Amino acid sequence: MTVKELARAAGVPASRVRYYARSGLLPAARDPDNDYRCFGPQDLARLRFIVAARALGFALRDVGRLLDAADTGQSPCPSVRRLLERRLAAVAAQRRALAREHARLMALRARWQVEPDGHPDSRRLCPLLDRVPAELLHAAGDG
Repeated sequence: MTVKELARAAGVPASRVRYYARSGLLPAARDPDNDYRCFGPQDLARLRFIVAARALGFALRDVGRLLDAADTGQSPCPSVRRLLERRLAAVAAQRRALAREHARLMALRARWQVEPDGHPDSRRLCPLLDRVPAELLHAAGDG
């Protein structure tokens, strides 16, 4: 199979196949006549594995380790379970952070609904932003 054929069979863009090939996750033979990458049926299974792992949020290096285990005849399933547990913990932490951010923004919105609008002058552009409490400014960061 060519890159395009493999991509079509897996339901992904050809650019993703090329990326995984360049990153070493999807090794390819080369056609001696035209130097195109050539893939076999085992590569389709490997690509589907990569796509599924990435869809779950697994890092490329982790996917590489899982593939290395499979390539040596070891089951990657225990590692997949551990990675899933780590992802669940990370998502839970993100969810808590988003809940804090949501509460912060809701409090600010409630405060601003009762404050009057202002006009820009030489000292300020928007009085609403000038009156944001310092603790809310520091909680948001700028990253």
